[in-house]
Amino acid sequence: MIRNNPLRLLLLLALAAFSVAGPASLEAAAPTFTKRPTLVPNNNLRAPMVGILSFVTDQPVTTIVSINDRSRRWELEFDTSWNPATGIPLLGLEADVRHEVYVSIRNAAGETTRFPNKLVFVPQPMTTATHTGPRIRVTKASPGRTEPGYTLFVVRRSTPLRPPFRSAGQQAFARMWGALLVVDDHGRIVWRYESDSRISGVDQFEDGNILFHRADSNTLEIDMLGNVVNQWYAARNPEISSSRGVPIDVQSLHHQPHEMPNGNFLALTANARLVKNYYDDAFDLAKRRDRMVMGDDIIEIERKSGKVLWRGSAWDHIDPGRIGYEATNAYWPTRGFPDHADWTHGNGVTYDPSDDSVLVSFRTQEAILKIDRKSGEVKWILGRPGGWGKLESRVLRPVGEPFLWPSHQHNPHISAFGTIVVYDNGYLRARPPEPWMLPEKSFSRGVEYRVDEKTMTVRQEWASHDGPDADSCFSWAMSDARRLPRTGNVLVIDAICADRERGLAVDESAGQKYLGEVTYYGRIREYAHTPKEVLMEILVEDPNELVAYEVFGGLRIPSLYPPGRAPKVRSLP
Repeated sequence: MIRNNPLRLLLLLALAAFSVAGPASLEAAAPTFTKRPTLVPNNNLRAPMVGILSFVTDQPVTTIVSINDRSRRWELEFDTSWNPATGIPLLGLEADVRHEVYVSIRNAAGETTRFPNKLVFVPQPMTTATHTGPRIRVTKASPGRTEPGYTLFVVRRSTPLRPPFRSAGQQAFARMWGALLVVDDHGRIVWRYESDSRISGVDQFEDGNILFHRADSNTLEIDMLGNVVNQWYAARNPEISSSRGVPIDVQSLHHQPHEMPNGNFLALTANARLVKNYYDDAFDLAKRRDRMVMGDDIIEIERKSGKVLWRGSAWDHIDPGRIGYEATNAYWPTRGFPDHADWTHGNGVTYDPSDDSVLVSFRTQEAILKIDRKSGEVKWILGRPGGWGKLESRVLRPVGEPFLWPSHQHNPHISAFGTIVVYDNGYLRARPPEPWMLPEKSFSRGVEYRVDEKTMTVRQEWASHDGPDADSCFSWAMSDARRLPRTGNVLVIDAICADRERGLAVDESAGQKYLGEVTYYGRIREYAHTPKEVLMEILVEDPNELVAYEVFGGLRIPSLYPPGRAPKVRSLP
């Protein structure tokens, strides 16, 4: 009978085997490149060191990229959330170095296919031409001992002349260029972004995007390809004739932005008022006249809409008659506000989630204030006493030795260790009419304080330097200091390492050589906290000393890729 025919049984068994094994075999088939891989430079020339890897496959794949350069071999593994058809960014490649790249793909079943040909990519270098970029010189690196991740910092340039004497071309030279650089734990430049405007403070959003202010009162959020994600601008700034992005009803956006836990960000905005009988010269308090005075507000900005959700103002707390040295310098006149005094010079703000408050640094007030967001009241003042009026009782009392008040400080931070870390510029170390410290005896430092709000006391716990010596810089402006959360190391950025010549003037109107007319360079260091030791040092300089390069500030970032999507990284032998 047919049903008992051996050939019939064999045929049925073969069909059954194919119906079961056939689809499984198709699923397990090795993935195929249906469009061969290419590796090209990022099409956004502001971030030229990014390579874009593209190809098409016949099924979803994990992408494994093996990279060889002159000194290392490593592997990046991108999961299926990265679509190679739209391009996978290769980040962390060293400038001006040949990289040989090999691509493999793996499907869900574990089947792997390797593209047989190598790809080659040479990221554009950070040029050493004096008009475009500095020389980055690594004098010390300690991989494995420094904080994991990368160092992101701001580079600016200037001419060694006092601001009121600069020509229009020299002013443009300083204001029409800025750069963000990233170095790895060896000090190798692995990413850069170049701007056509001077950059000030920088922060990184939780999602990996970068937030920074520009000198033209525009604030940008960019991704690591240099693409603008969001942009805001000061709508009442006299130098802005037209701008892209969301207008903010303020006169300026400046210095250091700071992301809050809710995804919004804090910013500083200086806004002018007419003050009767104000000081004409901080070095000669007898000279008075009516004039416009810039005072700072702290604002919380909603990230998408640009709506101002909260505001705190120096005008609400400090007597405008409390003046500091530099308050009558040409800071705002060179930024589009003729004859405006620089009363507070806010230069850093940070959020304290423990009690919903903000810390703000006012440079020309020689103080850091902590302000409660709900009540708007000042909780304490970390700065030299005197002239605070009804706030005098809010000035913290120093305890312990050594102790030194911060002077013309920059950009405070709350550390993971419950301390306050700030860069103490050490400029003048006095308020008018007190005698100031001469530049030749001055020094700057990163410093860590611990505040006890119950006893209203402050203790100095750590400092990079205790006095002027051959190792200390004198950075009379800008700079940064941060305690790093994983290692406890301290990142100290000396924006300016200036020559401490005898007889330098600190008054812009003085006849002798002015402080800003000396040559200088920037320095980035990471210190082990205890015992104190320099683990990393990077110098940012012009070897010809024609251009004065500055490192405004910076921070350590854990990855160049968005959190949750960062590729797995493996070193290869």
